[in-house]
Amino acid sequence: MEPVDETSSLPALRSLNNIQISFIRFINTTKRNVGVYWIDYQGQAIRYKVLSYRDHLDVNTFVTHPWIFVDEETRDRFKVNCSEVFFPEAWTTKYQGMRRQDLPSRIDRTYVYITLPLYTLRDLSMRAIKKHLRYDHHAFLLDIPRSLQYELASMPPRKNDPSEL
Repeated sequence: MEPVDETSSLPALRSLNNIQISFIRFINTTKRNVGVYWIDYQGQAIRYKVLSYRDHLDVNTFVTHPWIFVDEETRDRFKVNCSEVFFPEAWTTKYQGMRRQDLPSRIDRTYVYITLPLYTLRDLSMRAIKKHLRYDHHAFLLDIPRSLQYELASMPPRKNDPSEL
């Protein structure tokens, strides 16, 4: 019988170890409510907090711990440092090469700014139309191609007609 590799069934995006610490401040620069999620050792997204505009969250985390940021209404992913997944750097990174007497008396947190992704004109248009639909099925009343009607009807946030439930 061959030995079983327990890591082969785990997702690629997950936390690996807790060796190098990092002190982070996540700052929401969007006008959306953003869910801050840590990806745990099994690859599960664990919500830490929902940040409103200009709100922040201080976390002590580790270099191999991924974080993602999700719009609470649309479930869209936000970006940090131009990436949809954030991996912290060790707190020592910014102090490398400094002389001991030049080191700060207190370790500063690394500021990480949560920003909107860059949407295409098509995406922005679809979002604007979706916002004006009272119910999802109203997309099929629009004089647009059928494929766009289906896309509008199924995109978040879902707006189901209570009389159809």
